[in-house]
Amino acid sequence: MRSFVTGATGQIGLPLVRALVARGHEVSALVRDEAAAGAVRDAGATLVVGDLDDAEALARGLGGIDTCWHMAGGIRGAGPVDADQLNRVGTEKLVAAASQAGLGNLVYASSCAVYGDRSGLWVAEDYPPAPHTRYGEAKVAAEQVVAASGIPARIARIAAVYGPGLRFCLADQMKAGRAWLPGEGRNHVPIVHVDDCVNALIAVGERGQAGSVYHVSGPSTPTLKEFYAAVHARVGGKPVRFWSTWIPSAIQFAAARRNEGLSARLGRKPRFTPDNLRLMTASVRLRVDKLEKELGFSWAYPDYREGVAASFPA
Repeated sequence: MRSFVTGATGQIGLPLVRALVARGHEVSALVRDEAAAGAVRDAGATLVVGDLDDAEALARGLGGIDTCWHMAGGIRGAGPVDADQLNRVGTEKLVAAASQAGLGNLVYASSCAVYGDRSGLWVAEDYPPAPHTRYGEAKVAAEQVVAASGIPARIARIAAVYGPGLRFCLADQMKAGRAWLPGEGRNHVPIVHVDDCVNALIAVGERGQAGSVYHVSGPSTPTLKEFYAAVHARVGGKPVRFWSTWIPSAIQFAAARRNEGLSARLGRKPRFTPDNLRLMTASVRLRVDKLEKELGFSWAYPDYREGVAASFPA
């Protein structure tokens, strides 16, 4: 099998490259900077230097492959490189090049953010998207681009990914005593261990039906407070503190908008935006019956506590 991976240096892209190579795939990977992509090269992939704006690089990467794993995208605030540019526009360019190359299988990495805040409701893949962030809107738009392309494609709506060294865990912040989050921690956020995420993506690409949507999430969906309590028990330091108990939401969003605008003027990636606030306080739970029953998928870490323990050995 020959595979092409965009977003190959990312938190999911790099483990995906490693897993595909381990399964015997011949992998090429789109990277912006060859000098900074040593880990991708060391994983056994052939580097294709360029980005989603580079039609020639896309043509080289897509030529003669069996499956494209489109992992590139991201959350970004206001400015010239916003969520729409990273997700919808980038996907349009990838799809155009894939159509020219006659691609026969595309796996698009979408997000559970397409559902917005469902107040803890369990949702299946046929539940209509209702995003409440620019990031979620951009992911829905990118899904529509993929669906309208005519390319045999599978869409994976991915939960928040945790695992050793991943930012979502906030392990370093806890150790430093500065782990703060908005909200009160009572919301349910879909999560999946990075190993299960990668294996589920491969299952979707190898056995999923063209035109289908699959949830890539773990079966257990704790509250944020429960998840971070499990991480804290392993890594020590100070537990996550949720600041919405003390700071009114109007003040939070005003500060987030100011920070986002300042970062855009300075050409920096903002770390504190209205989207961040909404994403970390939204509550939704993903049904994973389709992944399990249709694809025969089984999780290495069906309970998040097992995944946390494996991620942070005592």
